[in-house]
Amino acid sequence: MDKRWILISLAGLFLMALIASCTQATPVAEGELDDVEALIIERCSDCHSADRVFQEDYSEAAWSEVIDEMVEKGAEVNAEEKQAMIDWLVARD
Repeated sequence: MDKRWILISLAGLFLMALIASCTQATPVAEGELDDVEALIIERCSDCHSADRVFQEDYSEAAWSEVIDEMVEKGAEVNAEEKQAMIDWLVARD
């Protein structure tokens, strides 16, 4: 009887591991990215990794300052794009 419970437990652990591995995030093709996310990648990754942007958690005012600094350094972002980027970055969780 003990062997049966051990086998059932092992089978359960295996199934949980299998389910967990299937639920891991998979990379999304760039064509499937949200438009604003793609814009951020396009505008920001010339000078640094876009992951650097996505790791930050700033307020709306702080993002505005950061983007203004990047524009001063040569990033090509117009006012409409800037606001869309800020809105997207602040809204994500």
